[in-house]
Amino acid sequence: MRTTIAFLLLAPFMAARAQVACDILAPDYLHASLDHTWAKPANGSWNTPDMAQVANRLTGDLVLAYDGSSADSLCCSSIANPGAVNGRIALLYRGSCEYALKAKHAQDAGAIAVIIINNVAGAAPVPMGAGSQGQLVNIPVFQIRAQDGALLREALDSGVALTMLLGNKNGYYASDIGLQKQGVLLPGSLAHPRQLAANSGEYVVQPGAWVYNFGSEARSGVELRATISQQSTTLYDESSATVDLAVGDSAFITLPEFDQAAYDGRYILSYTVDVTDADEHLADNTFTLPLDFGGTYALAPLSHDTNIPQTTVGIKPATSNGEYESCVHFRDANASRVAVTGFDRYVSINAPAILQNEVIISRVYQWLDVFTGLSDPAFDISNLVQVHSQEHILDATTSSVETYLQFGAPVVLEDNMRYLFCTAVLNPAIFLGYNEDVHYRTNEAVYDQPTSPNRNGSSWFVGFTGRPVASIGARMIDASTIGIEEPGALRVGASPNPGNGRFQLVFSHALPVLVSVTDPTGRAVLSQRGSGDRLVLDLTGQSPGVYVAAIESANGRAVARLVVE
Repeated sequence: MRTTIAFLLLAPFMAARAQVACDILAPDYLHASLDHTWAKPANGSWNTPDMAQVANRLTGDLVLAYDGSSADSLCCSSIANPGAVNGRIALLYRGSCEYALKAKHAQDAGAIAVIIINNVAGAAPVPMGAGSQGQLVNIPVFQIRAQDGALLREALDSGVALTMLLGNKNGYYASDIGLQKQGVLLPGSLAHPRQLAANSGEYVVQPGAWVYNFGSEARSGVELRATISQQSTTLYDESSATVDLAVGDSAFITLPEFDQAAYDGRYILSYTVDVTDADEHLADNTFTLPLDFGGTYALAPLSHDTNIPQTTVGIKPATSNGEYESCVHFRDANASRVAVTGFDRYVSINAPAILQNEVIISRVYQWLDVFTGLSDPAFDISNLVQVHSQEHILDATTSSVETYLQFGAPVVLEDNMRYLFCTAVLNPAIFLGYNEDVHYRTNEAVYDQPTSPNRNGSSWFVGFTGRPVASIGARMIDASTIGIEEPGALRVGASPNPGNGRFQLVFSHALPVLVSVTDPTGRAVLSQRGSGDRLVLDLTGQSPGVYVAAIESANGRAVARLVVE
């Protein structure tokens, strides 16, 4: 069952132990490693070289390309300075036309590679779609930040000769110790409900990481340090004993655990690797990520501005075999403290198509297959009991949207139960959001637990090739608060609760109501209408457990959590 599936995406996965760089090599005073994305080859997408392969690494001089039109350095038309571009790396700007069309024009002018400057100030480089011309491009295509592009442009305009390195830097620098996302040991989730981290031992961080010698010389005195801080307060600061690393060698280093009596708000976990000798490439010497404790469960990091999981890429199966479902795994010893109220999800489709009236399905499964971990021969994804399923119709008039899929009624969870939180689509043209900035490969090796399964048609897979994580945010509330919602609108109380199955519901408004009750598996067990300010529900004969009553009226909606003993 431990298989992967081919996929289409805008920014595929970096090969294991490959550190793809976009570095300024000369002049020395401008030497730097630039934040970047690069166009990865994929079936039906780009035909560019795989820059994760050392054999495809290149160095070259940089030159500004332009087309002489009003758009000029956007290069949406044929290059007007082919003599300067030939044999060099072409620098141009994002905007107006497809990335691949720009690259194709530079390629036709003899460029050996392309660097595209992002046109959004302050924004990170974005994944680059291949568009209609991607299969015609066979040179490397990179994108960098607007501010880094401004630095390069200023240097070129001043007559400075710039030399760049593009590609896998392994072995290029003599002294080059570093980290990579695939080798960092992450906490079990990067966003966690505060109700499930309310006591010591409920959320424990085990810092650790693989440290690599990417350089061409052996290194001694290599040290891993981890810090955890909240606002301006450092709560954890530990360093390892030093190790020596031969060329191409690596070491997995763990540090003491971190635990708190209770978590709330945002924390920053930062890894740093140091070496006694000067390191020639510092860009991969640190790895930092946020840990958020509030009302969301997510494996992807949350955006500080929106408090929803960050999406870096949209992914769908390369060949659709039917419904496409994307999930994250959840299990917690105290899960009954919370109820899931909906999912935050990124959805996209290739322009000019739009998402209006497209259907996305939210689902929650209890995962009842019995296994200890991924390495267990009994591991399987087959015994799934659906406890929630709901269709949501998108109203976005754009080709991409970050949407909240609100459940009709909260789903109360059970302690120690495995769950899959999933979204599904039937349209094979739709992409669902994933995050490539973090990687759970080391977690899966250390803890042996699944993270982000997906399904194509009838076949389940433990993850996509490259193992990006689904950027699903499961919003959760305190299960004990279910019963009173929307102050000033409809409110409801239930008694006796817990009870033997007969419950009296008391409403804040004397109006006609419709009450729909679901059992702990999400199955509808009762639908009853009433009027006035109270109603008796009879659940005698039902199995003990937590039932959810959804109440609809002209004055609004409320939900009651009923416990049958």
